[in-house]
This record gives sequence, structure tokens and C-alpha cells, in this order.
Amino acid sequence: MEKRNEYKVRKPVLFENGAIAIAENIEDFDSQSIVHINGVMIVLCCQGKVSVDINGQTYTAQTNDLLICLPEVIIENGKISDDFKFKAIFMSVDYAFNMLPTSVRNWNFKMFFEQNPNIHLTESEVSIFNRYFELLKDKFADTANPYREYVINALVEALTYDFHNSFDNLLRSKPHPISSSENIFNKFIEILSTAYPKRRNVAFYADKLNITPKYLSVICKKVSRLNASKIIDGYVAKDIERLLKNSRKSVKEISVELEFPNTSFFGRYVKKYFGCTPNELRRKLNGMGE
Repeated sequence: MEKRNEYKVRKPVLFENGAIAIAENIEDFDSQSIVHINGVMIVLCCQGKVSVDINGQTYTAQTNDLLICLPEVIIENGKISDDFKFKAIFMSVDYAFNMLPTSVRNWNFKMFFEQNPNIHLTESEVSIFNRYFELLKDKFADTANPYREYVINALVEALTYDFHNSFDNLLRSKPHPISSSENIFNKFIEILSTAYPKRRNVAFYADKLNITPKYLSVICKKVSRLNASKIIDGYVAKDIERLLKNSRKSVKEISVELEFPNTSFFGRYVKKYFGCTPNELRRKLNGMGE
């Protein structure tokens, strides 16, 4: 017997800070509304099965299947078996973008999962996922640890890299034809990821690609569901974090290296993106609190 309900986790969420959450229980559902995923949702079916419509197409996950839902998808018409058990990780868009690898290869994974959100894991892969999940649970509960956030971030990053080999095999087994838009997007990411310092205006990259800034923005939104400027900011942010954490350069020296017009502008940029000043961010990155 199956219960027809919207697939929406209510509680208990084991940890949540606006950026990442995990859960492994369902206590109740909201059968009236539709779920709009504004983030990344990864669900391992541990027992039973779940059936959901993702952007109008029905997918059924059974034991050892992994559902990967990316930002801006619509989930509705959920059905779960009475014995359904799962483990899930939820990440906000900004958190996922900052934590996950940003190579062209990773964007190709994203395109693949948009077309193939349900994949079957081997017993070994399930074991790896479960070990990471249990470690995350332990670290989420360790509220007295001042480095908890950094450990959690490291675990999420390690989990991602651990599964890259499996995802590589999937890409090879189900080759995805590259559209002209995806080809342009990949070239944009190649230019952006290899440039240093990174220019922060869309026009610079559009010129390199011999297209208009407006067209590049349209392509980015179509392929990644992110604005071109947001993607650029994400890559610049990684350079800022790296320099603040791993170098002894002053804030002024870093702002010059990254070609900001002045230290004040750099400070406002960091404040807008990270919600704190460069010096506060440096202390946070080095585990020294605010």
C-alpha cells in the first residue's frame, strides 16, 4: 500500500543553518502544495520506494537509488511506500556553488543530472554515502566544536570528490550530446576558471566569445539557471577566500592583486557577497571566529 502525498520533508531536520541541512525521517506531508526546489537536494532511498514528478516527468526510486534534484525544479505528485526510508542532504544554491568543484566537468555533471535525476548506486557507493552521512550527523551534533562548520564543509567537499569517479563512469555510459548553448557555456567557464585575476564584468567574457553580453547572460540562465554575473561572482569569491586564508597579504594587497579599483570597493564587494568585512572573513576562514 502506498500513501499519495507531496514529497516534502517536514522534520526532523538534523541540522540547518540556512545553507545545508540533512534529514532521514518523514513525519508528515503537505498534500496540497507543490515543492519548488531552490537549492540542491540529494536523496538516497534506503528502503521501499518513492515516486515523484520532477518538472512533469515521473521518476521512481527504489532501494539504493539516488535522486538528485537541482535548483529551480518542481516536485509534485509524490508517492511513498509504507516502508520508505531515506537519507537526504539539502544545500542552498549559494552553498552548493561555493562548496562544489567549478570545473567544466562539474557543469557537465549538472547537465547530466538534469536529464537523469535518478541513478542506481552500487553497494560500495551506498556504503560510502552512508559513512559520510553518519559523519555529518556526528559533526552536526558536535555543537561545542568551534571548527564544526569547517569540518562539515570539508566532509561535503570530500563526498563530492569521492563520487566524481562514479559520475565519470555514468557520463561515459550515457553520453550527453552538447548543444550549441552548452558549448558556448563550457567555453565561458573555461575562460573564467583559467583567468587570473578574473574580470568581474560580463562584457569581458562575451567579447572573448564574440557574442553580446545579453546573449551570454541568456545562455548562462538557460544552461545553468544562474545569471552570468552570479557565476562570475562565485569564481571571484573563491579567489578571495583562497588569498585571505592562505596568504599573509594585506587586504589592500589582495584588492590590488584582484584588480579592484580600491580597498573600499573591495570591502563593499566582500561585504555584499559574504556578509562580513575582509578581515572578519579572514578570521572566520582561519577558525578564529568573528
